[in-house]
This record gives sequence, structure tokens and C-alpha cells, in this order.
Amino acid sequence: MEKNYLLSLVTRYTDIQLSFIDSTSFLILSKAKFSTTIFDLLNELFDKYENNISIVFSDKYTITVNYDLPKKKYNTLYTTGCFDIFHYGHLNILTRSKALCHKLIVGVSTDELILKEKGQSPVIPFEERVKIVESIRHVDFVVPQTNKNKQEAIDKYNIDAISVGDDWKGRYPETSCPVEYFSYTPSVSSTILKDLFSLNKP
Repeated sequence: MEKNYLLSLVTRYTDIQLSFIDSTSFLILSKAKFSTTIFDLLNELFDKYENNISIVFSDKYTITVNYDLPKKKYNTLYTTGCFDIFHYGHLNILTRSKALCHKLIVGVSTDELILKEKGQSPVIPFEERVKIVESIRHVDFVVPQTNKNKQEAIDKYNIDAISVGDDWKGRYPETSCPVEYFSYTPSVSSTILKDLFSLNKP
């Protein structure tokens, strides 16, 4: 379980305390009998970890939460993108990537890299695109992508595998880790959306 996430719960649910037992379990200590706040917290945990947690009500003020780490193909997986005008295709790639790994690191292309590669600046500025991607529950960590050197990212973040669209098959640069290819969502892309916006301009 991500400690940063668990610690954030303390700041948002001010009438509880967390006591860490180990990396897969912790105690929720309530200052009063169970309230709607506690059940809001439990709902959030179930939404995030789905069926991988178990809850034990120890007494009126204590809940033990145990996390059963699901078996995944990889520990850490890396994927990248511009994520300009975020759409369902982006979400699909992130969802499928997370299904393969325990930790999903996403590289978001900087404005400078997009301008260099595509000849035009993104519609959504880098800082805002980062916040959008960070808000996706499947994403564990967001980093800036300042160049297309994937091996550099592999070495820096200890990556076990990379995911990418299947349009890169046969032309993706050689890396020291496996590459998982995903088919893009048909008829959905930021380029298509930008073209539609241009056509609809008065």
C-alpha cells in the first residue's frame, strides 16, 4: 500500500488516526464510535483497492485493514504520452497498464518536447496535464518526459516493463525490458478531437 496515500487520509479524515503494522496492514483508530466519516473512508479504500483488502472490526474504536497484494505480471511499469485533451483512449491505456503491474509510472511529455516533436504546442499546459493524470486512480507516480530516451527512464526509475500503443510494433527502440503493446481505442485521439474543434470554430 502506498504510504503517501495512506498518510493523506489522515489530513482528510481528521477524526481518525492511522497506526501502521507493516507494509500490508494498518489500524484505523477512531476518536469516537464509528461515524459516517469512518464509512466514507472504508468506501474510499474499497474503491481504490477493490477486493484486495479485508476489514476487521476489533472493537468500537479500532478497525484493522489488511491488504492482500494481488499477483501482477510486473512490479513497476512505465508508459508515456502527451495526454493533451484527455479522453477515454488515454484512460483505457492507463487502466490496461495498471492491470499488469503493482506500480504504474506515467511520463507526461513537457510542452517543449511536444513542440519539438509535433511542431505545435499542446492545448493543455504541462502542469495541468500532470494534475489530470495524477488524479487517475490507476496512476501511482507521474514524471516529466523531457526526451524520448526510454532506456534513460528505465534505468532511473527501475522499470520492469513499458507499455505503448501497437502502432509502434516493429519500430519501437530496443530497450533492456519487455514492451507490452496495446491497441488504441478506435476513432479516439487528441488529434481527431483537435481537428473537430478546428472545424467547429466560427
